[in-house]
Amino acid sequence: MIEYFIENNWVSIVGAIIGLIFLYLEYKANVWMWAASIVMAAFYIYIFYSTQLYASMGIYIYFFGASIYGWLVWIFRNRNTETGDEIISHAAKRYTLPIIIGVALIAIFIYGILTSFSDNNVYITIGDSLTTSLNIVALWMISRKWVEQWLLVIPANLISSILLFAQHDIMSGCLFFIFFVVSIMGYYKWKRLALGS
Repeated sequence: MIEYFIENNWVSIVGAIIGLIFLYLEYKANVWMWAASIVMAAFYIYIFYSTQLYASMGIYIYFFGASIYGWLVWIFRNRNTETGDEIISHAAKRYTLPIIIGVALIAIFIYGILTSFSDNNVYITIGDSLTTSLNIVALWMISRKWVEQWLLVIPANLISSILLFAQHDIMSGCLFFIFFVVSIMGYYKWKRLALGS
């Protein structure tokens, strides 16, 4: 029974393990999170393709390339020259409105594409578009080491979990629910790191 489950779900299991490693490293604000994210992206491109969550698949294609960029930025920018630690900061208030507008415009754009190329339920398509736009903007914010990136990641993970359960991918749905919970803890961890820098 267990062997059958593993044999038929090994991609989701490996993706879940890599995802948990990534999340732990992100929580710790460790630069090696980017290496884990590159590997994780490859697994989730396949997983979201097989569950027909095409916008979420697209985010992981974007995530793959952006992770390489993020890794380089984290290596060369915002590091404590004495300790080598990451310098976590808060996003300036002037970015709040552009971030909200960016999420909304990207979600509308993706929704338009998905309604043309996908026959998913309208609620699945809306959720898929929203989680994708939240993740696109959050990834840009992560590369700048802003605490507030978690405020986009938290709802994105919750919605992704719900979507995956709705598409009958229980393993990935559980993983994204864990991501949701840990993301809340990550937000408070990064807030403490920012206050201490």
